[in-house]
Amino acid sequence: MRLLYAMIAVCGLLAAPNAANAQSDEWFVGSHPDYHAAMVRDLDGVIVAVYVAKEPSIYASPLLMETVAPACDAAQPVEMHGTQAIMAFGSTAEERLAEVRNAVQGFFDRSVESCPVADDFEARFFHRFDDAYLATDALLMEAGIFPLEKGDE
Repeated sequence: MRLLYAMIAVCGLLAAPNAANAQSDEWFVGSHPDYHAAMVRDLDGVIVAVYVAKEPSIYASPLLMETVAPACDAAQPVEMHGTQAIMAFGSTAEERLAEVRNAVQGFFDRSVESCPVADDFEARFFHRFDDAYLATDALLMEAGIFPLEKGDE
């Protein structure tokens, strides 16, 4: 639950300077005193935050993904929250991008599999994903987080 609150704080902190663009189909990317870097997306209640917190975590990788999937069934209105470590051990930003994209794609597929969504929802959700991740990766390189080594886990 503590991590969920952290994700909500990340969303708020990153989105606040971009409030004028809050309705656009963009990923929010930035850093904060509590986070080396984060990228956050909220589209129709499907929320993803990929980040590295400055505080150590219990997970095997410092790169974490927090997710919220809205309830699709009004009879069972239960949101699904999750935390997942992303093992992005690639030596290049493009290799790490592939790992992160696979993790986010897996979450997205699970979150909409039983929900009626617009035909363009996936395209809108992943709009400029690669650019956002590469900007996040650059912040993590600058902070000395990447590249990870298998012994860093």
